[in-house]
Amino acid sequence: MRRSGTQFGLTDDQWQAAKVEVRAAILEAAYDRRMTWYGEVAGQVTAVQLDPYSALMNHLLGAVFEDESAAGQPALTSIVTHKHGDKEPGAGFYEMARGLGYGVDEPYIFWAQQVQEVFKRYGRPQRPRRSVARASGC
Repeated sequence: MRRSGTQFGLTDDQWQAAKVEVRAAILEAAYDRRMTWYGEVAGQVTAVQLDPYSALMNHLLGAVFEDESAAGQPALTSIVTHKHGDKEPGAGFYEMARGLGYGVDEPYIFWAQQVQEVFKRYGRPQRPRRSVARASGC
């Protein structure tokens, strides 16, 4: 399904710009190897007014997920979660994954695997840890 912003009164340019900004916000968190939440992502979008818990946000996240899947990349949107409570992605994440053909028999395991793949693919390289003995000169 090709998503667009027309049902939200957006032009193609507004839709594309918002989608790029949503993806960039998620990539910023992924680079830092940290989770992000709907409000943080929405707060970084300037192309359109974006309520973090709106249908528009859900569609933009779905579009990013579709694009990443089509490119053979891990589910970038897996690191976008609820800020409070279960701190997991919404039900739409799992529905989208199933719709894209992912095996989601064990949702939590699927999600955890995707988060690790996102951090591995997009996260800043981790420095090797030095042992305490070497660091202190012993």
